[in-house]
Amino acid sequence: MTKRSKGVRRIVLLFSMLFVIGWISWFAIASDGFSQVKPVAWVVFAVGLFIAYFIPQLICKAAYWVIDGFKKDKEK
Repeated sequence: MTKRSKGVRRIVLLFSMLFVIGWISWFAIASDGFSQVKPVAWVVFAVGLFIAYFIPQLICKAAYWVIDGFKKDKEK
């Protein structure tokens, strides 16, 4: 797989941070400012943060994987 450029890495990091901020905001609004959060909800919150951070990175990897596949097909 080709190496991502510095600009693409920065964009992916920016989207990762925006997803995390969005997840925290949504969770805060849904739980009335974290006041009605049960212990199990904290686990869901933590897992959601992890997923929200890595989704843009996985999408980027998948896109580069597809692009590399097309490049290899053209070489044949």
